[in-house]
Amino acid sequence: MKKKNDSGNFFARNKWIYSLGGVGRDLAYSLYTYFLLTFILYTKDVTDGQFAAISIIMVICRIWDGINDPIMGGIIENTRSKFGKFKPWILIGAITNAIVLVLIFSLPLKGSAFVIAFTFLYLIWDMTYTMNDIGYWSMLPSLTSEPRERDVITSMSNLFSGLGTILANGLIPILTVGKLAIGNSAVTGYKVVSIVIALLFIGCQSFVCAGVKEKPLRNAVSSEKTGFKQMIKILFNNKQVLWTAVMLLFVNMSGSLLTAFGTNYIYLSYGYEGSFTTLFVVFYGAASGISFVIYPLLTKVLKRIQIVRISFALTICGYAAFMLTGTLITSPKLSFYLLCAESLFIGLGYSLFYLIGAICLSNTIEYNELMTGERNEALIFSVRPFMAKLSSSLQQVIIMVVYLAIGLTDITNKISAAENSAISDPSVWTVEYKASYIENILSEASDGMTLALRCVMTVLPVVFMGIGFYVISKKYKIDEEEYDRILSEIRKKENG
Repeated sequence: MKKKNDSGNFFARNKWIYSLGGVGRDLAYSLYTYFLLTFILYTKDVTDGQFAAISIIMVICRIWDGINDPIMGGIIENTRSKFGKFKPWILIGAITNAIVLVLIFSLPLKGSAFVIAFTFLYLIWDMTYTMNDIGYWSMLPSLTSEPRERDVITSMSNLFSGLGTILANGLIPILTVGKLAIGNSAVTGYKVVSIVIALLFIGCQSFVCAGVKEKPLRNAVSSEKTGFKQMIKILFNNKQVLWTAVMLLFVNMSGSLLTAFGTNYIYLSYGYEGSFTTLFVVFYGAASGISFVIYPLLTKVLKRIQIVRISFALTICGYAAFMLTGTLITSPKLSFYLLCAESLFIGLGYSLFYLIGAICLSNTIEYNELMTGERNEALIFSVRPFMAKLSSSLQQVIIMVVYLAIGLTDITNKISAAENSAISDPSVWTVEYKASYIENILSEASDGMTLALRCVMTVLPVVFMGIGFYVISKKYKIDEEEYDRILSEIRKKENG
């Protein structure tokens, strides 16, 4: 009885400390992923050539960083320290990445000098974040192998990661754009915000390293180190890992395009005010909380594939409504509130789908153990960030093409000049004067510009989600019954 209680307390402690630690890291990730391009467009005067160069740099660095993920996974697998194999990299990655984050959002450089410095810092950011990211998510399967417990800790960690994303997307626009911008300028706002978030990132990940207790699992320690060739063999011989990776790639693409274009779409359609973006994000982000509440309830009456079908239907309905209301309704106020409501359905469908994708990837750990006798958590979980980075690379290509095609930099460069003038001449560039000046700039945007953004934000996500739905429906084989069979086979081998 005592052993059972100890096990219960062990899991209860870990699930809260591990999940809460994800808030700070996703605050930092969201600032970098969702706002870096916005920061550049609205605080730096960039030519189309410089914007294209920055975009290409981002694509190349993200692809390289994705290739680097399995290498980092192998390094973690081979790590032997008194602190375990995950914690050293979690903490080292958090500290170094936080420093680079502040430097990127504090650069006073402009033009070609900014592009050169940006190239170096961007690459360093990706490499340091990989240390933390793979270490953090690779730790998850080592905390429990019980299906219900793994569902709980996976959903909780995704919930609190989502909370970090919600806080970032909700607070950063208000603190950097509009009437409540820190220092009445996006330049000052992003600098201060980056410092605060960097400190929270380090604090949350230190909390994880100090508080989480790893449970010794099968094959958790191995005297044989894994080389790069063996890593590739493990990843590409496990077909279920590969199909899960394909699914995560397209689901990531689907969910990220709405937020990637959302900020500029809202500025062009409804005004340069951070509170508009915040309200949109509150509705979209609330879906993560709702999915956390309803997912355990849904699993009691539905199988995962049935939940996937529901989430896909919600996503399609949400995007279809967004396209129709944005095109047919002429009242900006009504159109905006409907957009917020529609984003709730889109976000709920995406959150449920992605949550199930994360669980599917977790379950391939035991599948790999049954097939090969090795768990290789870090190697397999490196697939998740790899797909996230690959999808963000493809996303950046789409963003570059769309923004150059519609001539967005013609608008953003004028706003950038106003943001910098608010620092150099604050007596003239008051809150009211700057707001009126930017409103006149935004009036130059054509209806075709917003229509093009709306089409990209609705059609492509549905196509990408459809591909992900096909893969999980037709190619992924580890359903609830199969996972139970795998666990049973593993126990037989251990006892035999």
